[in-house]
Amino acid sequence: GVFGDPGCMIRASTLLSSLVLASPSLAAALVPASSRGLAFSASSLSSWRRSSASIPNPAPPTFTGLATQAQAFSTGVTAAHKRKPPGKYGEITMSKTTLKVACLQLACGADKKANIDNARIKIAEAALQGADLVILPECFNSPYGTKYFPEYAESVITGDSETAQMLSETARDNAVFIIGGSFPEREGEKLYNSCYCFNKVGDMIARHRKVHLFDIDIPGKITFKESETLSPGDAPTIIDLSDHDGPPARIGIGICYDIRFPDLAALYRSLGCNMLVYPGAFNMVTGPAHWELLIRARSVDNQCYGVLCSPARDETAEYVAWGHSMVVDPWGEKVAELEAEPGIVVTEVDLAQVFERRTNMPYWLQRRPDIYKLESPFLEKLDEKTTKWAK
Repeated sequence: GVFGDPGCMIRASTLLSSLVLASPSLAAALVPASSRGLAFSASSLSSWRRSSASIPNPAPPTFTGLATQAQAFSTGVTAAHKRKPPGKYGEITMSKTTLKVACLQLACGADKKANIDNARIKIAEAALQGADLVILPECFNSPYGTKYFPEYAESVITGDSETAQMLSETARDNAVFIIGGSFPEREGEKLYNSCYCFNKVGDMIARHRKVHLFDIDIPGKITFKESETLSPGDAPTIIDLSDHDGPPARIGIGICYDIRFPDLAALYRSLGCNMLVYPGAFNMVTGPAHWELLIRARSVDNQCYGVLCSPARDETAEYVAWGHSMVVDPWGEKVAELEAEPGIVVTEVDLAQVFERRTNMPYWLQRRPDIYKLESPFLEKLDEKTTKWAK
């Protein structure tokens, strides 16, 4: 379970304490239904889930194992996203609500092996600093550029991915969750900008393919067209850490340009997310203008935590990243930020803030669906009987 939309809920299996609201009617409006993940959740990979309690030091999945996991994301089988009325009005159960989030602002050069080895080392360093969740930047195993994507692309689905293998092993070895930034991925004749996510025992639990491709032309400043080589993803991606013996963080994932589309963030909010994570690589034109502005806007709009993770700035590169990886709270305040140089920032976030902000200022309940509304094939059509509890 999660701090969801627009209040909070936590799975009973991870109970440590409970909170009872004074007003049952308010609770009924605030507590969303318990929901499972999308097609890309670990529910489709249950055979690969392990218990760290029963297997103290499980071996990470092999290349073949990771390929099998990745294939589950490409079968087209969809696990419906269910929203149901809460069982007990007026009661919200809570587990530990804090977690430490690390952003790795990595130097990403032309040497692929060096990039991967550096990422492995920095993940371990973040774990030693107490990180529960480690986030890597966009295109961390390669230079960022359309001409590089075909050369650096890996086929995770066939097991030919040293990058995915490293992420799996490092998650297991350091007992951390990893949102693996992104790297060029090949499937058949298509290339994608993909983010793979892993739990604390090294299982692959999700894949996000960049939904919105970065095609821009700002005369005299920058022209870039990812669509020259990349294909777009076709679905949102959510990971719920509490499904894997983690804290109640339900995270919606986007990659870089995805942050410019508020409807995607609103969809994640509607599906119960309390955190948005965007590995990205804004440049020296768009970065100073919009990088911070956009993550603060997404966080305030959806009353959730927002995280941006960028490569470090390299003035000698063909594409110069802005840097400034940061974490923003549900009030839009920056709680942690790096500058342009390579570095690690580890900060503790308290998901109870999401509940507090959504309770104190419940504008999600004050929307006017008679005038406007969010529509998506990933939002279940609720019938009249199901929606009565929320009225």
